[in-house]
Amino acid sequence: MRLKSPLAIIVLLLLLCACAPKGPPPPRLDVSISEINEARIGMMEQTYSLLLRVQNPNNFDIETDGLSFDIETNGKPFARGVSNQSVSVPRLSEAMVKVDAVSDLSSVIGQIRSVPQLATSGFKYRLVGRFFSGDKRYPFDYSGKIAADKPE
Repeated sequence: MRLKSPLAIIVLLLLLCACAPKGPPPPRLDVSISEINEARIGMMEQTYSLLLRVQNPNNFDIETDGLSFDIETNGKPFARGVSNQSVSVPRLSEAMVKVDAVSDLSSVIGQIRSVPQLATSGFKYRLVGRFFSGDKRYPFDYSGKIAADKPE
């Protein structure tokens, strides 16, 4: 078979690339919030101290040299944070990491407005970010919910 049209060659190459096997997904870390406390409360900005539980479900140690993350509460952006702290998480084990997160006045006001809804639907939060190790990235995305108490 002989292809004479450059368009046919391009289409054939695109089809071959689309069918090429993708590499394995990047290794991941499972990260959740273990504790959250207010550190500094100011008029325009609030700082929270967080204790993150970092679990390594991989069969190899992971050494990281920093992380960045965002926190959403009830579907709205709430706080963000970064750290250049080195963290070592042994294979099939966990580590605890203390970091700070910062929110601004508009985030807090947005949360106050949704307080009536919390009484019926509960409090939902999401922690999403990535650990860094040189050029490697270890993404994480954790969602949780604190159920609303049902009146008796």
